[in-house]
Amino acid sequence: MVRHSYDEMNNVPDKMTGAPQSLNALIRFNLWGGGGKFEHGIAAVELVFFLVIFVLVFFGSVELAREISVKHALDVGTYRAARYLSLVPGDAATARAMIQSELDNNVLGGAGAVQVNVDMPCATFQCLFSVTAQVPYQPVIPLMVFAPKTLSVTHEQSIEAYP
Repeated sequence: MVRHSYDEMNNVPDKMTGAPQSLNALIRFNLWGGGGKFEHGIAAVELVFFLVIFVLVFFGSVELAREISVKHALDVGTYRAARYLSLVPGDAATARAMIQSELDNNVLGGAGAVQVNVDMPCATFQCLFSVTAQVPYQPVIPLMVFAPKTLSVTHEQSIEAYP
């Protein structure tokens, strides 16, 4: 029986390429990509692309959450104002302050001054009225520009205060 050394067995040329099969020879024969000329900055370029996309997605999702939070605060404030006006029909100033207070106490920040419109055709028992609240909203995402929009909520209620 003939014994060969480890190096002799691993340096046998490959039948397809003619290249030696040892690990150092594989690296030398460019089986792991490109020969090393242009590989030095690839990781940095990939990181820049990843960071740009990550920043856009992260801040976009934060702004989406903020918009949903402002819309919810506007909805809750308008509901509470409509309930208050159903008991005290002539106090629109307090109703507006209730909506503004709900927006100011929002967890993710307020959205500015609220515009309130109370459509109350009569102030008698069981008369239907509506409260509409609008607030301007501008999403802020780095590297992107969005047009301002208006978030609007309307609640209808009947007057429950008996004269």
